[in-house]
Amino acid sequence: MGATALTLLLFLTHPAQSACRTVSVTANGLPVTGIEDMALDAPRGRAVLSAYDRRSGTTGGLYLLDLTSLDSPSATAIPLATGLRPAGIDLRAEPDGSRSLLAISRHEDGAATVERYRLDGAVLTHQSTIASPLLCRANDVAFLDGDRFLFTSSHGGCGWGAVIEDNVFGGRHGFVGLVDGGGVRVLVGGIGFANGLLPDPAHDRLTVAATREDALLVYRLSDPQAPPERIPVPGGPDNLTAAPDGRLLVALHPAPVRLALHRYGWPGGAAAPSRIAALGPAGTDILVDEDGRRFPAATVALYRNGPWNGRLVIGSVTAPGLLLCGEAAAGATGSSAREEPPATK
Repeated sequence: MGATALTLLLFLTHPAQSACRTVSVTANGLPVTGIEDMALDAPRGRAVLSAYDRRSGTTGGLYLLDLTSLDSPSATAIPLATGLRPAGIDLRAEPDGSRSLLAISRHEDGAATVERYRLDGAVLTHQSTIASPLLCRANDVAFLDGDRFLFTSSHGGCGWGAVIEDNVFGGRHGFVGLVDGGGVRVLVGGIGFANGLLPDPAHDRLTVAATREDALLVYRLSDPQAPPERIPVPGGPDNLTAAPDGRLLVALHPAPVRLALHRYGWPGGAAAPSRIAALGPAGTDILVDEDGRRFPAATVALYRNGPWNGRLVIGSVTAPGLLLCGEAAAGATGSSAREEPPATK
């Protein structure tokens, strides 16, 4: 479907919202705050959480959560790696039954790296660190295969000058980068705050959230320099998750100024709206649309039918815990893990 037709459908569909409640998440007896990204291991009924309390300045980490625990008002997560400032993550099922995990790790000096881990059960083992100046504004990460992966960079440079150029003067210097055997390089640029990304090699597609453009950009993986299809969305898109029926779950920021005030704890920033949408050929359903007083600044949503009752699980860049909503979008996976785990050798 072309962008024009999808745009018309986008604003003609009706909302399919559902009741929600907050769930407290703790690890080692302490609250887990700022769960800005999640990677779903659907066959095992669990998710890896990337959390960092940015407003307090304390470090966070990576945590493992049994999704059945969300039936209770509070859930306990298992710490996998602590003392980090993680951002986007991705999970991949390996032939031996283990999982590979990628995590963007931001450092106090302004640099960022991508850390690769192996996850066996609840044991996380560090495998390698990928470092490059191109990663300094890395935001999200996604496997292409066992060796290669993509990442987004929100801005085109490392210093505050690059941030001011885009955030204040409206520049579009965000990009998607590729990490392979040849190193780290820019794959496609000119994006207004490149955020979540979702590669689909089987259909030669790469979907990128352009937060400051209120749009999703859909590139051909085989020819990323070709002009992308542009899909307008009702807010600034953040993380993306894929559904087996072809739809996308998108966390949206409908009020960017309020988000900025809230993110930095400035006056007028007590809350920032949270919106979750499901996009497909038939249009867009708004699944969650809150003013942010209960659960502000949602950045990611996962959904999967299973023993945890097919609920929509939502994380935020600032809020403690998670938001849990009733049945909504059909089967979003939110990771690169296979539908079923491979047989263990």
